[in-house]
Amino acid sequence: MRSITTAFENVMASKPIISWKTFVWAHHHFDERVKRYAFTKRGREGEFALSELVRENLADRASSSLKAMNCRARIEFCRAARNVTKAAVKPTPERPAFFLTLSPDDFVTTAADAERYDWSVLQKWAEELLRGFCYFGIVDAAPYANTPRGREKVVSWHLHVIVWDASRDEMEALKDSINKRHQSLLPNRDAAHFRVRSSWKGLRQSLIYMLKAPLKTYRVYAIKGSDKRPTGEYQQKKDWHRSGEAAAVCRFMHGAEIDKLCVAGLGGREVLERTAARSISTIRQQDAERLRTLTRFLG
Repeated sequence: MRSITTAFENVMASKPIISWKTFVWAHHHFDERVKRYAFTKRGREGEFALSELVRENLADRASSSLKAMNCRARIEFCRAARNVTKAAVKPTPERPAFFLTLSPDDFVTTAADAERYDWSVLQKWAEELLRGFCYFGIVDAAPYANTPRGREKVVSWHLHVIVWDASRDEMEALKDSINKRHQSLLPNRDAAHFRVRSSWKGLRQSLIYMLKAPLKTYRVYAIKGSDKRPTGEYQQKKDWHRSGEAAAVCRFMHGAEIDKLCVAGLGGREVLERTAARSISTIRQQDAERLRTLTRFLG
């Protein structure tokens, strides 16, 4: 059974999280792993321990605060976002939406500096670029176990954004402008790229991917030519965090709240506000129902 479970996890690690079922499973998987780590000696003592505040953020009772690494909060925020976005954004082949990713090298920090990183700098940069667009997005963090420059661990802070009521020409111009001025962590990757979403199914997949927590660690490999020599280009692979990596993510995301990590403009502001309000309301209703059930059970 253990080998079957491990094989399943390995297969899932290589695939993007774009289905609701996978989203829920992946967050529970992360939650279980990091909580197991918290009970180990390393998780309780020394420089790699999880503080009481970090542990509190992971607790079910902290979900209504929408803490970024709280499993229940992520699930309910994404559930609410799916419902709110579906009502607000109606992509068609003639008038599609766009799934934009912004990952300039300017916002890459060392793993040691990640706990002190001020992601509002990235948000302000993106908000200036997206001024005049209708959008809803969120800051994400990609931990790298190595880089093209060596074995130093870094975190690539980046943004995923859904843009609508814009033309493809406008998006192409935005992308080209960013890529002319900014480099990506990998020299053969663009700092800005987007995908066209002409149906709700595609947009829903992008929304699910966008709103996941940082659940995987990236590892970089040099691409070699037929002569076995490096070509100067790189590929990256993702794996589920090891226990210590999962704990590190919880430490550098400590204090972050999902809605505060978000960016929004024009109609996207209402999407964000309604999503946050609905997710908190749902969590509180669930808590009230649990209390009523417990009260009835206890007589």
